[in-house]
Amino acid sequence: MKRPNWFLFTTVGFLVKIYAFLKGQRIKRKTRVKGPAIVLTNHTSFYDFIYTTAAIYPYRVNYMAASKMFYDPLLGFFLRLVRAFPKSLFQSDPVATLNAFRLLKIKGIVSIFPEGQISPIGVTQEISFSIAKLLKKAKVDVYIVKHKGAYLVNPPWNKRTFSGRIETSVDLILTKDKLSILSEQEIYNIVVDQLSFNTSMYNDEVKHKYHRNSNENLESVLYLCPNCGYEHLKSDGRNLTCEKCGKTMTYDQYGKVGNERIDTLYHAQEKIMQDQILNNPEFKLEAKVKLESYLGNRLQEVGTGQLTLTRQNYIYQGSMNGVDVHLEFDPKIIPTLPSDLGRNVQIYEGYVIYQFVMEDVTLPTKFVIAGEFIHKLSTNN
Repeated sequence: MKRPNWFLFTTVGFLVKIYAFLKGQRIKRKTRVKGPAIVLTNHTSFYDFIYTTAAIYPYRVNYMAASKMFYDPLLGFFLRLVRAFPKSLFQSDPVATLNAFRLLKIKGIVSIFPEGQISPIGVTQEISFSIAKLLKKAKVDVYIVKHKGAYLVNPPWNKRTFSGRIETSVDLILTKDKLSILSEQEIYNIVVDQLSFNTSMYNDEVKHKYHRNSNENLESVLYLCPNCGYEHLKSDGRNLTCEKCGKTMTYDQYGKVGNERIDTLYHAQEKIMQDQILNNPEFKLEAKVKLESYLGNRLQEVGTGQLTLTRQNYIYQGSMNGVDVHLEFDPKIIPTLPSDLGRNVQIYEGYVIYQFVMEDVTLPTKFVIAGEFIHKLSTNN
């Protein structure tokens, strides 16, 4: 495991720090991060890698990143350049763990996003208990880098920048000595508490303003009309409008929609979906999909078919690499479906990715909400 080139990292890192500053990042508290160490970060925007690098600079950091990112030509090149290493999401990955320990052995700094994916609503998502096991075994100092406002500057449902303030803090939360005496459950509780963050709740307090840009694709996150229950809102650049009852909700400079918090509207969708699942033993969610998976050194389309979610399983019926296939996945071992909002949902099995691309931008979020609840039902049972 090689370290990044010192001169290259110093130059690129300095430019990244300037770029993050121009995007609105301000580092409120700065704790010196000394390797070997693990840095945990909340994940609310695609730019969190940049904001974390800027917060830790001039110290070097190696990222544990989703394996599919390495199959993107441009992003993969950058990740390899900074000596990031891949991790298969939401499953055990011994190779990624081994790479992390190799870096720590040479006094490196390893950065991990314990949520495993970007939050669609700016609220910290459920964290796997495996992070506590990793920290306990690593026996190195643990830091939290928390970004507040990144979701409102770079919302994951949109590619545009909504100029405004990002506040970043760097704090030591667990020393290697403390790790040795704490139980895994105690370590997990500390990590969850320290990473916990709600963007909407925070901005209700501080009332930072963000330059309004196009709200394109917001309907991929908020699809339910709170007035009539119609499940297909439409964005026009600034507003979300219900095509059935005509209700219009404006995305404002505080990140609210129709003067309501995004997380509040999203949780209302969750409640309705959960009631549908509980009240219907034959619940089914279906979508025509294009199947993408690893082919050569790229993530490419390998088939077409239909993805069906029931209370018992996920089923893909269709083609793959020119052959008709029937694939089944157990929701009990799939805590969530990572999603590129409005585009797809993903299932990881071993070191293979099944990425199901959907035309209807509302369907990926519906699959995510339904899948997370069915997983909880199956594990509770």
